[in-house]
Amino acid sequence: MTLKTYLIRCKRSNSIWLFWIFINSLCVYLNGILSAKAISTIVNFDLQGFLYLSGAILAVNLIWVLQIYQNSKASEKAIQEMCTEIRKDIVKSIESKGVIRFGSKSVSAYTSWLTNDLNTIRDLGFETLELMISQALNIIFAIIAFFSFNYSLLFTILIFFLLMVNLPKIFTKKMENKAVHFTEKNEELVKAIDDSLSGFRMLSNANQLHFLMVKILSYSKKYSKSRVSYSKTFGGLMSVQNGTSFVSQIAMLTHAGVLYFNRLIPIGAVSSSQYFSSIIFAGLTGLTANYAEFKTVNKIFEKFELEGDQSIHESNVNKQTWKKFIDKVEFQSVTIERDGKIVLDNLNVKIEKNKKYAISGSSGSGKSTILKAINGEIPISKGHIFYDNIDSKNMNFKDLHENISYVSLEDHIFNESILFNLTLGREIEDSKIEKALELFYLRDWINGLSHGLETTLSEISQDISSGQKQRISLARAYLEEKPILIIDEATDAIDKERRYQIEKHLFSMTEKTVIFVSHHLDENIRSLFDKIIYLD
Repeated sequence: MTLKTYLIRCKRSNSIWLFWIFINSLCVYLNGILSAKAISTIVNFDLQGFLYLSGAILAVNLIWVLQIYQNSKASEKAIQEMCTEIRKDIVKSIESKGVIRFGSKSVSAYTSWLTNDLNTIRDLGFETLELMISQALNIIFAIIAFFSFNYSLLFTILIFFLLMVNLPKIFTKKMENKAVHFTEKNEELVKAIDDSLSGFRMLSNANQLHFLMVKILSYSKKYSKSRVSYSKTFGGLMSVQNGTSFVSQIAMLTHAGVLYFNRLIPIGAVSSSQYFSSIIFAGLTGLTANYAEFKTVNKIFEKFELEGDQSIHESNVNKQTWKKFIDKVEFQSVTIERDGKIVLDNLNVKIEKNKKYAISGSSGSGKSTILKAINGEIPISKGHIFYDNIDSKNMNFKDLHENISYVSLEDHIFNESILFNLTLGREIEDSKIEKALELFYLRDWINGLSHGLETTLSEISQDISSGQKQRISLARAYLEEKPILIIDEATDAIDKERRYQIEKHLFSMTEKTVIFVSHHLDENIRSLFDKIIYLD
């Protein structure tokens, strides 16, 4: 991804935007040229010519007013269209990561990509590009104006042009690095804010709310320091550029004055020489500084170049298909390491079709690790996992997710309608939804809501218990109708009587393979399991 990608992709909107930028520069040029001619008519006592040129200047400025209005609309439309395209590509890249690599960054980091980093791209990329194009066109028109006055003026312009183009190179690399640095510090700040506020209740109960201020201010200062550091470098660039610009404008005025005294240009050209020289050298000052800022955007885009997961989350090209669960899922000498620590060591387990399994063990023994490994969420260090004799390393992970429903203690509830949370946007028969509501004790609760299934959960989030959230997640998995159901402590928050009835139903489904982990393994349902796997 680069900025060029989106400029081309949204070429129609950008062409309209470019047209109005061109009109702006044309108006700047005509305003200067006509003003120069008008001053010359005053010196020559040409009233008719002066009035004619005054009318022309008025017409140009009226067009300029229209341009300002149209450019505002065109620029915002083009920028928003490109920002939407960037968001689409970032989301597609995130989708392609798979669960393993997705978890390598925090949700707040991805949020920062889609919000703060995109705002930086807008500011330093698209809006800076608009300034650069406008400045470049203004410079070109100003050079044309000087050529029309006297070609010798171009030599003075060339000397200062070369000087101003080469000076910013001293600052460019440093600015690129510092721009990336402050976006990284911004990610850290967003993550710190999210982490601190997520623990508000816990901090309040411990009378430690001052921790919010301490942590957020700590990361805020780091972010502020990175922005100040960037601004110092940018300020150094601007001071050097502006100093050179001031000297160049004085040089151009002096050159034009000498030409006038030698009767080589009219007085109007002298008065306009400072106008056009300020356009050229102020434009060069802005153009070179803006270009240095503009180049920093490519570094930000590099953050979005995401690779797919290894093993089952690599590209699906040349992968074996697993259309339907037929026989078994088998662990053969599987070892899993996390952060240098062995979580599972040389595990051999066979999960057979339509059987019910419970996994029991102390905290940290690897119960959830087994479930996540089956679901392709964590890589294995040694050994093999076979799905109907297909090695996980050769598995098309989309096929994996067509066969497995996974319900965990941490399942997310979307800020959408209850219906969406049950179906995730899939078309499901009303009769099946009604059955799920009954089986998971959701019907009475939903009947009490004014909008029923269309109730947006974000509007009543404070009124949803952990047990209700778990029942929604279980109903969602039930409606998926996949042959394998993994339940990772996803019934622990449900009251005892309902939990027993729900678990009894789940473990009685003859056409479902169930793998179950819970801290509350009820004695009454132990007989429903074909096997209980004990971990040390």
